[in-house]
Amino acid sequence: MLRLDKRSLLLALVLVISVVAVGVGIAVRGGPSQASASRAPELQDGRQFGLIKSVELQTSPGTIVFDPADQLTGEEANRAAAAHGDEVPIPNDIYKVNDDPTVHTLALSPDVEIRLINWDQCCDTVTADPEGFKASFRGSDNYWGFWVTLEDGVVVKIEEQYHP
Repeated sequence: MLRLDKRSLLLALVLVISVVAVGVGIAVRGGPSQASASRAPELQDGRQFGLIKSVELQTSPGTIVFDPADQLTGEEANRAAAAHGDEVPIPNDIYKVNDDPTVHTLALSPDVEIRLINWDQCCDTVTADPEGFKASFRGSDNYWGFWVTLEDGVVVKIEEQYHP
């Protein structure tokens, strides 16, 4: 018969309790993938570049789904293009990088200012209201991106990015 001294018995008890505690923690949180998932960092106030994935105006306030990205120029753009296996030197000295799939649903201010490129009379901007913006919205794959300005976590300005 196997005899355990008090020290070995105490160590075995601590090990069993630890395993049970981890198992309960995973079960309570819904599994290992959720237990290790972390919340996406919030966007900081200020002007940020990215893609707008969708526009929702059925709720009040309206919202956009925003995917932050980087718009690079010069040598920084050429280095990023080379790292992604794209043409170098980059055409038109502008390169968009979007390696992080994180998106944010952002509330629109009731007074949001929206400036869109007037593609019929290139390349002045025109003011649009949220309904006009939604009506003209073609999805993020058709755009070069937008500059979104946040104040207190709310979108106060949207500016379409011109690209030649």
